[in-house]
Amino acid sequence: MSGSERFARHALIPGWDQERLARATVVIVGAGALGNGVAQSLALAGVGRLVICDPDVVAASNLSRAPLFRPADVGQPKVEAVARALRELAPSTMVDARRAPFVSGVGLAELRDSSLVMGCLDSRASRLSLAGRASLVRARWIDGATAPWSGEVRPFLDPDGPCFGCAFSPAERAVGDTPWSCMEPRLGEPMGASVATSALVGSWMSVLALRALLGQPVSPETLVIDAATGRTSRVSRVRADDCPFHTAISAEERVFLGPRPTVGDILDALGPGREPLAWAPVLEKLECRRGHFAHPVWGPPRTEPCPVCGLELRARTTLELGRAPRELALADLGVAPREILAVREATSIVHVEICESHPPP
Repeated sequence: MSGSERFARHALIPGWDQERLARATVVIVGAGALGNGVAQSLALAGVGRLVICDPDVVAASNLSRAPLFRPADVGQPKVEAVARALRELAPSTMVDARRAPFVSGVGLAELRDSSLVMGCLDSRASRLSLAGRASLVRARWIDGATAPWSGEVRPFLDPDGPCFGCAFSPAERAVGDTPWSCMEPRLGEPMGASVATSALVGSWMSVLALRALLGQPVSPETLVIDAATGRTSRVSRVRADDCPFHTAISAEERVFLGPRPTVGDILDALGPGREPLAWAPVLEKLECRRGHFAHPVWGPPRTEPCPVCGLELRARTTLELGRAPRELALADLGVAPREILAVREATSIVHVEICESHPPP
């Protein structure tokens, strides 16, 4: 089947440009029910490349809400299951599966250079974190969320407009919560969810995404969906002057380190007296709270029981990447590919972009 035959009905839509979609790269953060629906719609529409980021694995409870998962996928990484399904459904779309939290899976330069970012997360803290990273590089993104009989879609396509953080007070922005894994029991009562509501919200997200990718007008208002009454409404947002998410950065330097750089590579490229800093804490030691046991462990933060007394070990972390052994890969410390790192100098902070290869001459 030729591409023209596959997308023949698209050609009849006013303003549609299939080649423009084929050149687009969309980052999808979260591969649960919402992420499934969004990935399926954008791939079938002919978006050329999808970068899908999620650290979780498929649970049995995902099967009733996520159309790309199969029973055989239970226990497997969500992003890999999505990639397998999309290779069959939409072979012309390249899917880059990243099994990692998005802070470690997608670098700031990749967010900056993407055509669009889709937020399909289930936690306020995670959504705020994505909003902060997107704002740092003025990336365009669309946020979605569901409730049992409702949902909302928030497009953030104007970097100078109101952002996700503008809707919260300083205290609310500081509240942390942990995204729920379907493989773990949730504290308190779990929120009900169904494929119908997830598909409804995901479809709205995809429609707005396609219009944005095609250069068509998109209303900046929040779309509130009430499935119980069959109504949708739009809510205007106001930019808060005191919102800390409005600060943007740019890379003052670039270093070309290859596809899997090490700590030694970045230190050598930066030169003496310059300390690269991670955006998220890096584990450097686990130690017993009673002093029975301690050993260096490098990587993303985690904990485990003390082998002597059984108490949970205390995790000691750092942001200073130069403290890690030189031979360790930055990826193993939770540093995303194509990251823009803050680098501390004697009297200032500069931002340095990590590149995999030199630009063509």
